[in-house]
Amino acid sequence: MTVTVTAAKSGRINIFADGEYRFTVPSDIWFSSPFHEGDEVTENELLALKKASGFFFAYESAMRMLGLRAHSKKELTQKLRVKYGEEETLAAVQKCEKYGFINDEAFAREFSRELHERKHYAPARIKNELRLRGISSELIENAVSLLEETDETGIEAAAAKIRIKDISDEKEKARVYRRLLSMGYSYSEIAAFLRACDD
Repeated sequence: MTVTVTAAKSGRINIFADGEYRFTVPSDIWFSSPFHEGDEVTENELLALKKASGFFFAYESAMRMLGLRAHSKKELTQKLRVKYGEEETLAAVQKCEKYGFINDEAFAREFSRELHERKHYAPARIKNELRLRGISSELIENAVSLLEETDETGIEAAAAKIRIKDISDEKEKARVYRRLLSMGYSYSEIAAFLRACDD
């Protein structure tokens, strides 16, 4: 097969084999390859070029995501799999891990602190959120154990966040129960808090 190319948007190159469009690669991948326009190539050589391109795009996408916010390894892998193949996804994630761009231990510490201090979630809800993001039980326990209760955190802060109105109103009390339960507080914790409010 004879390979030919045309320029595409954003510094990319369209690859054709015997005049038929096959895929698009970053210009860096094309110009660093051993091929030139008009060369004869095999199907396996084209496949290798496509895989190199897929890894490049997956890694580029991963870096954009990580530039917006930290991700756990599981989160990043799931997001990349939506658009890229398994091999390209795993290679991109491994490179991010190798260079310290993803680190589940650091992620667990920072994410649990954010949920604790900003959203006032209880430890039970924080642990669940970390589990959903693929964090191991050991890392979860370590991260949550580092959280400290202060006057600005805990069920009082959570209640202030949801703005309790008339606690004597049964509908309002039911709303407070639902909201605090969703934030990870237990029935007994909520009941004790509401009794203290009544007092």
